[in-house]
Amino acid sequence: MSWINFEEFADLSKLCTIRIGGKARKLYIPKNVEEVKNLLTEASLKGKKLFPVGIGSNTVFSDGLLEHFFVLTRELRKTKTWRERENFFIEAEAGVSFKTILSIVRKYNLEGFENLSGIPATVGGATVMNAGAYGTEMSDILERVYWISPQGNLRVFERDEIPFSYRYSPFHNNGFVYKVVIKLKASKKDIRNTIKKLLEDRNRKQPLNYPTSGSTFKNPIEKSAGYLLEKSGMKGYRIGDVAFSHKHANFLINMGSGKFKDLKRLIETAEKRVGELYQIKLEREIEIVE
Repeated sequence: MSWINFEEFADLSKLCTIRIGGKARKLYIPKNVEEVKNLLTEASLKGKKLFPVGIGSNTVFSDGLLEHFFVLTRELRKTKTWRERENFFIEAEAGVSFKTILSIVRKYNLEGFENLSGIPATVGGATVMNAGAYGTEMSDILERVYWISPQGNLRVFERDEIPFSYRYSPFHNNGFVYKVVIKLKASKKDIRNTIKKLLEDRNRKQPLNYPTSGSTFKNPIEKSAGYLLEKSGMKGYRIGDVAFSHKHANFLINMGSGKFKDLKRLIETAEKRVGELYQIKLEREIEIVE
């Protein structure tokens, strides 16, 4: 494998928004598609899992030394924009943040992204988990996905070829989303003002003053996860320095020196309580990497 920039014994707690986790034996930092292909091929040959790392807003790393092929997307941040009549397209590599997309949206007054604007994410991670908010999902604005298979082959998928569903894509734990094309529309509405109101609403409802991993569980069909957790007595419930927020029961927060063992115990306690009281099996939205 040709030389690719990497860090040894990288602190994983700095690579997720809840600030909990151990060390990565190696954290690779590719600069282009060819380096990503090489990493996937190498991981496949060695029988190891390749784990892309963006902002880490829905990820929790376990303690200790982790041996996966961790691939940080921070150098994959190229964008390209073009317009076709009323449609506006943004091509963005995996490491492009939603903040960058938001700046383009504001500049050109584009419609379609506003409901997603407050999510702390990169386009790669958001595509893999089909991130969503306020009734809009990433899959609603995607035109095309460039995906590299575990064997290192680049494939291009049009949106209608991809079976997305609620917080799911076929790319999860499978290969690497290298870049995407987002399709938006030039708008006559005041998109800046719409975004401002949505961000204010988000700040009111979510515990953004603590390190958090975002929504812990997916919403079941019967009731929202937040409602079930609150009615089960989990709102504000704390183990060590990890707690379910008083502000939003489905948000885990790190109140200072949170430990992975406490976080895992807290999640398992919540799952057991909701299961016993409501006969509903909560499905995790956050990904735990061990």
